[in-house]
Amino acid sequence: MSGICAYAALHHGLAVMQRRVSQVHLLFAALCAVVMAYILVRAGAYQAQTVEALVALRKWEVVGVCFIFMIFPWFIAGFTGVRPRRFLLALSVFWFLIFAVNLILPYGAQFADLPRLTYFDLPWGERVVDLRVFQPSLAHKIALVGVLAIIAFGVHASIDQYRRGLKCRARSLAWALGLFFSFILFNWAANWGLIDFIHLSEFGFLAMLVMMDLEMMRESRNDKRRMRDVLDHLPVAICLKDLRGRFQLINRGFETLFHVDDGAILGKTAFDTLPQEQARRFRIDEKQAIETGKDVEREHVLEWDGAPRIYETHQFPLLRQDGTAYAVCGVYIDITETRQKDEALHKFRRQIWHTDRVASTGAISASLAHEICQPLAAILNNAQAGLRFLDHDRVDLEEIREIFQDVVRDDKRAGTIINGLRAMLQQQETPYADVDLGQCIEEVLELLHSEVIRHGVDVERRLETNLTVRANKTQLQQVILNLTINALDAMAEQPAGERRLRIEVTHTDSKAAVSIRDTGVGIAEDMLDRIFEGFYTTKPQGLGVGLEVCRSIMESHHGSIRAEANPDRGATFHFTLPLTGDVAAPDGAASA
Repeated sequence: MSGICAYAALHHGLAVMQRRVSQVHLLFAALCAVVMAYILVRAGAYQAQTVEALVALRKWEVVGVCFIFMIFPWFIAGFTGVRPRRFLLALSVFWFLIFAVNLILPYGAQFADLPRLTYFDLPWGERVVDLRVFQPSLAHKIALVGVLAIIAFGVHASIDQYRRGLKCRARSLAWALGLFFSFILFNWAANWGLIDFIHLSEFGFLAMLVMMDLEMMRESRNDKRRMRDVLDHLPVAICLKDLRGRFQLINRGFETLFHVDDGAILGKTAFDTLPQEQARRFRIDEKQAIETGKDVEREHVLEWDGAPRIYETHQFPLLRQDGTAYAVCGVYIDITETRQKDEALHKFRRQIWHTDRVASTGAISASLAHEICQPLAAILNNAQAGLRFLDHDRVDLEEIREIFQDVVRDDKRAGTIINGLRAMLQQQETPYADVDLGQCIEEVLELLHSEVIRHGVDVERRLETNLTVRANKTQLQQVILNLTINALDAMAEQPAGERRLRIEVTHTDSKAAVSIRDTGVGIAEDMLDRIFEGFYTTKPQGLGVGLEVCRSIMESHHGSIRAEANPDRGATFHFTLPLTGDVAAPDGAASA
């Protein structure tokens, strides 16, 4: 019997030490260990030669009983979830007091005076010592109340489990308590002379432990089965390996993905069953997860039914309570459709951005035409003047050189405007690069030169130099163009001398900050939170797309944008971008 208890204590104790499990296992292991000690003391008491030796051993029996009854109510509470904390604490204090009284009294808590030995011949021929005629102490009688209180608590917990639908658990606990109480009744019948046999309380404890152990093993098997069912129904591939890379568990998704069978792969490594290159990459991630104790996330392209699929893989260690790894788990998530949807969304967003650029450029087409016509007209005038000079008898080469220099200058100015216009209208992807923020703003203002003059706006520049950001230059200019055009439109109704636009570029810590301030009609406070929403506009002819495009472009560059009403009049738009070296280029290294 002590061997059975020792095995149960060892089994549940190791379960607690090797992995994080419920404290119920720890309590049950402690309960089994104490019952084992009680049985050993009880066996020694059967062989006592004198009354004094028997009383001494019985005192140790009471010590075991006290600890059993201190632990058992907490085990029931943890097992069933019925936790009347005050009652449990009261029971613990009660049995601790019995334990103390047992140590203090000369004959222990069981006897008021020395008992008389009684010899029994067991059916298998062994002769043992037990007690029949003795005077129980007051502490012994009070302790019986504590036993009945524990049994009553167990019955209450069983009923609670039954009402909650946990009928198997309720029946197991009821059977355990019933067997234990039946052996107590057997002992009482022996004391009253109704049965001529030794006490069998140790069998009661053992029967109770066996019933509870069987129930916990059944629940453990059910938990594993439920967990396996959950893993098999997850839309991901999962595997569990030991530290040497040998498979310990795979789910149905893993079997389907890699075309392997559970029984054939367990105990083997990835090098035995998967393509060598895939196995090598997986093993590198596993080792990194074990060494760092952290999740290692990667993206791998794997063949699935002959077609390449993109998988997001996670390798993470399973840790003991001391932080050391005992296994590594791999999760493989098919993100092919997600990537395809992201690409479609990105393409649609680029189309919207391009449409907005075309619309913004079209809004200033008259000014752009004027900007282009000016250098072209100058080129024509200079060319005609050059032809006239060539008709002279004496050609002044210095004047001809000055004319050609003017032609080159005007051609470059026209080329700059045309290139800027082409960049704004092109739909092909352009790469991210290091962009000088001040220069980028100057190029937009050059493009808007005639528009600014037409609106009669004074432009003030406060541009810090050498502020470089990692960006798509065309998209960045689109944001600046949209915000500047909005500012010009907002000041259209203001008196001519009061139209002022201030563009400022500064930096704080690792970010570049741009502000575009106007003296226009301003923005109402209740509209500031909505102006960046799609299709929300304050312009009679507007579509409400421009500012939403600005916001999405800033987000794609890991930046931010906001608006505020000026204290006097007008509004200021602020946007920030990470300076080069602090944040890499956004996802998707090119955009419209």
